[in-house]
Amino acid sequence: MRRYSSVIVVLVLLLSFPGCMHHRSVRVARPSGSMNNSSDSGSPAGLSNFIQATLKLSSENTAATEDALKQLHKNRPELAEMARRAAANGNDVDSRRLLADAYLEEGLLPFAFQMFQEIQSIKPADPLAEVGVARVWDRWGDYGLAYQHAERAVILEPKSAEALEALGRIHLHRNELDQALSAFLSASEIKPQNASLLSNAGYILSKRGDLLQARIFLERAVAIDDSLVEARNNLGIVLARMGERDGALREFMAVNDPAAAFNNLGVVYREQKRWSEARDAFRRALVLDPAHSKAKTNLAEAEAHMPLPTIINLPPIKERNEVAAAPKRPLTVKAEAGRTRAPLPAVKKDSRISIAYSDALVRFRARHYNEAIDILQWLLLQYPGDILASNCEYWIGESYFGLADYKEAYAAFKRVTFYSSSTKKNDAVMMMRRAAIKQRQGVRTKGIA
Repeated sequence: MRRYSSVIVVLVLLLSFPGCMHHRSVRVARPSGSMNNSSDSGSPAGLSNFIQATLKLSSENTAATEDALKQLHKNRPELAEMARRAAANGNDVDSRRLLADAYLEEGLLPFAFQMFQEIQSIKPADPLAEVGVARVWDRWGDYGLAYQHAERAVILEPKSAEALEALGRIHLHRNELDQALSAFLSASEIKPQNASLLSNAGYILSKRGDLLQARIFLERAVAIDDSLVEARNNLGIVLARMGERDGALREFMAVNDPAAAFNNLGVVYREQKRWSEARDAFRRALVLDPAHSKAKTNLAEAEAHMPLPTIINLPPIKERNEVAAAPKRPLTVKAEAGRTRAPLPAVKKDSRISIAYSDALVRFRARHYNEAIDILQWLLLQYPGDILASNCEYWIGESYFGLADYKEAYAAFKRVTFYSSSTKKNDAVMMMRRAAIKQRQGVRTKGIA
């Protein structure tokens, strides 16, 4: 006992302070002859775990936490009644289990921990109590102790999907991807219709770079539960990484607002260092929600990695209702190295947009589709929030349709539908159908350049 004397003094001091261990429903004695568990203080390792639990509870069990518990019981009288039953009956496992799960869900970790420990005292070999303690330690960030309890739960009940899922999450938090995947796959064999297990397996496969298998698991998860946020978002990430932009946006928008969906798409492109596409996605997010702080930060990062912009020679400034003739020189001219270009004449923004937009339509009608696309895309990059933005997208779609690039045409028409007030939305929907039909037919009529 001498070697533990200083530790016991510390524990006595901790437990003597008010507020350290407030919520005691009842004292329960450990039955004799029970199995040793990881919180048994009869061994140095067990004593260490006991000390860690005591210290953690001492720091977590504050007056604010007590107030949160009282408020929860007030809002949910059935929990208050369960707490009274548990306090009156030292062997009421069912009430303690329901309380523990409710406290864990609400983030009241010290009270959940206490309930699970009381269950362990009543039923020392209860695998679900071990799972509960593992989840609490996982939430507290002590993955070593979490792993001990989850592993014990699996030993007690090898066919417990709950225990295997908890073990998988802990392995994932420890960045042990192979072990985590094995645990989730084993759990999904027991519960094949559990969307969360399939989603977690798909997430790990995507982290390992196995996009095809990740897609299979995530699509199965969404088919079972199409409201599962993490499955939709992870599937969107996988599709974006596979180059399926529209499919990715569809998944992101199913569980996010449109601005967040475009921001998510941009984040995927940013991770792939596809800076131009990332910038466009972040700009589109800010068009939809100018106050989106994450998109603003992400846009600044993407633009910092962009090369110097290409200079576009706009036609001479004319009256607002006058259309400029197509220039004889190429539309885009890159600045020569070591030389500076004279600045463009100072004009009003509205005049500049109107002239460029009109010029793009002149080129479209002359079947100079690539030139029209260049001007319209430039306008979207320079003025993404302008009232003509959806029109620019529409005529980009018409230009691609004229070039017989029906896939790009469909994507552009689809983007028009993201603008709630667009006057071209109905036309875009009709053209989407035409582009889809053309893709199915495989018609490739070459456009006139």
